[in-house]
Amino acid sequence: MEMPESTIKGAGGLRCAGIETSPAEGKPLVSIVLAIFNAGDAVRKTIENICSQTYSQRELLIVDGGSTDETLELIREREKSVDYWLSEPDRGVYDAFNKGIGLAKGDWLYFMGAGDFFVDEMVLERLFTPSPKGRLLYGNVVWGNTGKLYDGKFSKSKLCRRNICHQAIFYHKDLFREWGGFDIRYPLLADWAFNMKCFGDPHTQPEYKKIAVAHFDLDGMSAGTFDETFEAGKADLIRDCLGKRYLFMTQLHLAQRAVMKRVEALLKSQ
Repeated sequence: MEMPESTIKGAGGLRCAGIETSPAEGKPLVSIVLAIFNAGDAVRKTIENICSQTYSQRELLIVDGGSTDETLELIREREKSVDYWLSEPDRGVYDAFNKGIGLAKGDWLYFMGAGDFFVDEMVLERLFTPSPKGRLLYGNVVWGNTGKLYDGKFSKSKLCRRNICHQAIFYHKDLFREWGGFDIRYPLLADWAFNMKCFGDPHTQPEYKKIAVAHFDLDGMSAGTFDETFEAGKADLIRDCLGKRYLFMTQLHLAQRAVMKRVEALLKSQ
């Protein structure tokens, strides 16, 4: 019987050499999943930024979508800084994130893209010393080069209107064990759908820390994008994850905004 040809273009890292991050008492292991495709020099800068973190209990996992530029060469040059990397075609960034979830050995998971950066070398130290009490931890991101922070503490009602930036949020591994990975039906906003599940579960206990976590790349995939599939199912997600009350509140808020816009347009026309 002829075996199917493997789609893997390459794999490597410290794990392939039998090197694992040693556990440390009182310090949870943080798995950083970096999803990339034809990232070029941006991957070098992001790897260097991650490796500058003073928090030692971390592992870096790179999931590449089958790059055809110099990306893989740049990764191979830095294999001693990467716990594991894999290159093969995928079905989008959330498919890559899900592969990273399967590879992760950490207690907590964090997701990045090439061009994303921690604001300084102490971020993980501040977040995980002491260990978080809940199963979801988040802070703020710096919005591009504007210096503005996005977007403070979230409630269920706020999450109905806008999402927590994925560069600001850390998930405990148990959340993925219970609900699986990101739903790849939503090509651009699967993390928003997952966050609704988290906030709707009373056992998640989201914890907000008033610190800047990362710089959000305004040129990245999730900046200024529209996910038609997510928007079409958003009302159902709000109802199923957060409850009918929050669906009604969201619809009322949108109706009020629509009325205000019409009033403003009418006043300008006079």
